[in-house]
Amino acid sequence: MASTSKQTSLSSAGFDEFNTQLQTLALKATKSAAILPADIAFHRSVDPSLAQDIDACSAKVLNLTNTLLNLVSTIASNGKGKGKARLEDQDDVVDNFQSLVVDSMDQLLERADICLDHFLGRIKAPAIAINPTQPAAAQKKKPNALRGRLDPVLQHASHLPKPQLQFKTKPNNTNGFVWQPTLRHKYNAQVPLGYNLHDESESNSDTPIITHPYRYEIAHIQYPSRMFSTTSPISPKSFEDIPYTWVASPSEFSTMLDKLRASKEIAIDLEHHSYRSFSGFVCLMQISTRVEDFIVDTLVLREELEELNEVFTDPKIVKVFHGAESDIVWLQQNFNIYIVNLFDTYHASKVLDFPRHGLANLLEMYCDFTPDKRYQLADWRIRPLPEDMLLYARSDTHYLLYIYDNLRNALLDRAQSRAQSRAQSEAPTSTPSPSSPQPQANPTHAMVREVLNRSEETALRVYDSEVYDAEGGSGPGGWDGLARKWNKGSLMRDGDVGTGKGVENMKREVYKCVHGWRDRVAREEDESIRYVLSNHYVFQLAERPPADMAALLAIFQPIPPIVRRRAKELLELIREAVRNALQEDSMQSESPALPVVQANSAELLPDVQMSEARMLQDTPLSSQNIWATSLAQSSASRVQASSSSLFGSTSNTPVRSTVAYVAPTSSLFGVSSTKANPPSSMSVGSRFSEILSRIHSTLVIAPAVPKVLPSTVTLITPPPEATIEHLEPAVAGQPAEVAFVPPSQRQQIDTAMADDSIVVVGQARQKKRKRADKPNKKKSLDSEDNTPPVDTEAPQEVEVVDFSEIPNILDAPPPQTDGAGPSRKKQRQKGQGGSGVAYGNFPAPPRAFREVKGGNQSHTFR
Repeated sequence: MASTSKQTSLSSAGFDEFNTQLQTLALKATKSAAILPADIAFHRSVDPSLAQDIDACSAKVLNLTNTLLNLVSTIASNGKGKGKARLEDQDDVVDNFQSLVVDSMDQLLERADICLDHFLGRIKAPAIAINPTQPAAAQKKKPNALRGRLDPVLQHASHLPKPQLQFKTKPNNTNGFVWQPTLRHKYNAQVPLGYNLHDESESNSDTPIITHPYRYEIAHIQYPSRMFSTTSPISPKSFEDIPYTWVASPSEFSTMLDKLRASKEIAIDLEHHSYRSFSGFVCLMQISTRVEDFIVDTLVLREELEELNEVFTDPKIVKVFHGAESDIVWLQQNFNIYIVNLFDTYHASKVLDFPRHGLANLLEMYCDFTPDKRYQLADWRIRPLPEDMLLYARSDTHYLLYIYDNLRNALLDRAQSRAQSRAQSEAPTSTPSPSSPQPQANPTHAMVREVLNRSEETALRVYDSEVYDAEGGSGPGGWDGLARKWNKGSLMRDGDVGTGKGVENMKREVYKCVHGWRDRVAREEDESIRYVLSNHYVFQLAERPPADMAALLAIFQPIPPIVRRRAKELLELIREAVRNALQEDSMQSESPALPVVQANSAELLPDVQMSEARMLQDTPLSSQNIWATSLAQSSASRVQASSSSLFGSTSNTPVRSTVAYVAPTSSLFGVSSTKANPPSSMSVGSRFSEILSRIHSTLVIAPAVPKVLPSTVTLITPPPEATIEHLEPAVAGQPAEVAFVPPSQRQQIDTAMADDSIVVVGQARQKKRKRADKPNKKKSLDSEDNTPPVDTEAPQEVEVVDFSEIPNILDAPPPQTDGAGPSRKKQRQKGQGGSGVAYGNFPAPPRAFREVKGGNQSHTFR
């Protein structure tokens, strides 16, 4: 009870004394626990009172610990605990003390530390807030990002008529047309309208120079001081709370202009269409202030929008864009509108080194709003706009001023942090120089100035109409740039094509032709080049030029509307390109080094010279003759050329010609015309005779086909001398090999054989040769002069052997094996004393490899 009274009377004044006492008691308890004996279980069994005291103390500590755990879980889950974390016994303390008690207390103390830092002001809000306190619009409604492809009806509304046909100022798509600004009045001017329109150094140039009318005003702008001060971001209201105005009439436009004059910051965005127009046009303009959104129908209001220059060129009003490089050009091209004092949030995200720089990323970061980016490619000519497209258009500018406030504060805060760190690092070493100028730019404005400088470069962009270079293929829409983008090396301007590559040259010419036709038709029809013909179709036509209309239309799936209407024109251009490419390649293939290669042809065989001479005489010298010039020149060069610059003089050895004889007639045309009756005119008959004579001059007499010999073969019996030479052994001590003769072709020769003659057929074994040599050795021993029995000087004493009487080993039947014969083992023992094995008499494999194994018969386990 005393402790309870002390806890209730605890106050901030006595907290330090209570903390000191608490630490003292905790230290005393720790010391007491350290002096407890290690065999506490033994002492518990000996002293019952000690056991009761220990149990009571343990229950009190567990109760206190469980109370703390319950308090921690309540704070962590805000009263919605998912489960009870308790220590019931000694085992729970040993197993779960670290995870339950220590970790929980660490989290509790860490949260207390953070709260104290917030209370004392030691923690400041981040300079770049990630998902800060959301504006009311985002808190109330956050649309989900839809996935999938956009409805084709919304992406390409093909049923809509072209609105550019109703414009008062029609678009000029002429190739080479130079666009010039046509401002009626220059608002907020510091210099006159025509000031410095042309550069003095290039005033004599024939090419007109397009100069920005507000270049001087942008270069000498004085930005408002509020752009360099940190202010709290102004949260926009929700779409339901803030009104929006659809501006589609001159009166509504005047009302909007009056409201814009009173604003200090405005957010602007454009929706552009370029699929059904060559140069494109703006369909929608979104303008947002702090209190209202405006959606301007630029298809209806075009001539009136030039009055927006009064607000858009006012340096006191900040114009906030995101990625304004294209918007600046479109405003000039369509409405003669220019921007002064531009703040591009894209450049701000680049200076701040954000990982991603799209508007959708900034909306998610600062506003927690996810736009449906599918409508970015929608057809904005649709009227009236669907609700989803209208919501997307409003979201591009509705939150942009809030994003601008956050980015400006982040730029100022980061620049200030860099300036402080730089000042601390340079303070000990830097010494002020008396000669250096004292006034310097504020370092905290450096990053904002960097963004404004980049935005000035964007605002100084000018619109320039695209010029098509048909020859060089240069420019953003040139054929050379497209081939490089698609990595088509053979179709580039400096591609690897030339002589000897006629197919590649043809593809390149067709590609240039089709690419140029697409640009010309797109300008005439006021359609985009993608609508006329897609890029992959251009390459398909170049790689596989069609030969007829069916092949042309088979390439497209589906057929583009303009190609369907002008298919005949496209096909004729492709054919013309193919003919020009092949003709140019044939002219390049006629190399002047050809007579040098055929310099030795003057020494051809007489029949070839006669055929060439007859060809020259029968060929009339007429300009209409397609063969006369080329044949005459080539033949003359072959006859007259006797030397070359590469090989020198020709050799005297006549060159063999592949043409053996020239045929004067043929079974198809009959007798050729002779030189005695040359054609007198270029009539049909004479022309036919002329061509016929040339055809005959090129015909040759083919060699006769060799006749196939009959299948019967007559055996020619060689003379005895040849047979003896053939039977003579090639190696001493070896029998001669005799060719095999079938039995049906063998001849009967009645000859007497000597009794002591030995005939060896085939290749005998070595043991048989030894047995055959014994009579010869015996005979040689009995002879007086010790000479061999055959006398080489007296061939008449040698008997001729009749091989037809000798059985051939090839005709012998295979040997029959029976069980009565001797075993192989006995035969090996008999042959040569068992010391060797004859060829073919291999020993049997070991029994272990041929017997059938079953179970453990292989004796693997012993």
